Amino acid sequence: MNTDYRYKLETPKVTGHRQMKYTCPHCGRKKCFVRYVDTHHDCRYIADDVGKCDHQHSCGYHYKPSEYYKDNQWDAERDDGNDTTKHCTPVILPPFQAMPMEYVVRSHSKQSTFWQWLSTDVVKKLNIPTEQIQRVYDDYLVGATKKGNVIFWQIDQRQQVHGGHIMQYRADGHREGFQGWTHIPLIRRGLLPLDWQLYQCLYGEHLLCKYPDAHVCLVESEKTALVMAAYMPQHLWLATAGSGGLSAERVKCLAGRNVTLFPDSGCYEKWCRQMEQASDIDYSIDKQLESYPPNTDLCDILLNSSCPQNMA
Repeated sequence: MNTDYRYKLETPKVTGHRQMKYTCPHCGRKKCFVRYVDTHHDCRYIADDVGKCDHQHSCGYHYKPSEYYKDNQWDAERDDGNDTTKHCTPVILPPFQAMPMEYVVRSHSKQSTFWQWLSTDVVKKLNIPTEQIQRVYDDYLVGATKKGNVIFWQIDQRQQVHGGHIMQYRADGHREGFQGWTHIPLIRRGLLPLDWQLYQCLYGEHLLCKYPDAHVCLVESEKTALVMAAYMPQHLWLATAGSGGLSAERVKCLAGRNVTLFPDSGCYEKWCRQMEQASDIDYSIDKQLESYPPNTDLCDILLNSSCPQNMA
């Protein structure tokens, strides 16, 4: 059996030089992310977010080349089509299995540092009525762990729970080191099958049915979606939950909707390429953030009192 796989994780044995480790695009930890390389093209990298995090239990991020090329068909020309070798280790993933909604309901709580920041600093800074923040919090079913970390639940438009993104925030609204997913401890405790697989959807997707006529705005982070939903409630704000979370497959739920995308600064070109494969969506991609420093998003600008006047 031929096991000469074309795409491999970067190691000294594969590349002939010392192993490089980068900041994980998911958990944010430094020197723990190993990227995949294309061994048929001088071991060049595939994309910044294609790789595997060393922290398998607390983070679990693993974005495979096969998944990347499925999500980004515009990049298919990098595969010359003449290879007889396998592109990556064949893996048969289990079918999607929704989490019980009871986990979402039980976790829906204000006992998190994130809620304290949202209901005090954001309310004061943006002069938003407290009841409006409460409505957003309830709409998005924001949860909290026993340790006071926030849970951003991903629920699709059929009200199926895909997973919960756990994040730790300081009192000033800035993220700290810990990130994780709700399914990891549930698998350890035997409450989910050992082969349970996370299949992400857009954050806030479950609200598409509740607000069928709303103009949809798509951003990267869940935090930004919530702040913008409170500040501009006339629009429905969804999030990709990471720079690698945008794909033609994941935005299929937006078919027939009018959508404006707001990529973080530095991601405009990437989001343009990814959306080229989307169909039946009336969309535009806002470029205003490109004039700001890398990784700036709408929430950063809004809370710094220099928000663009025509954001949506």
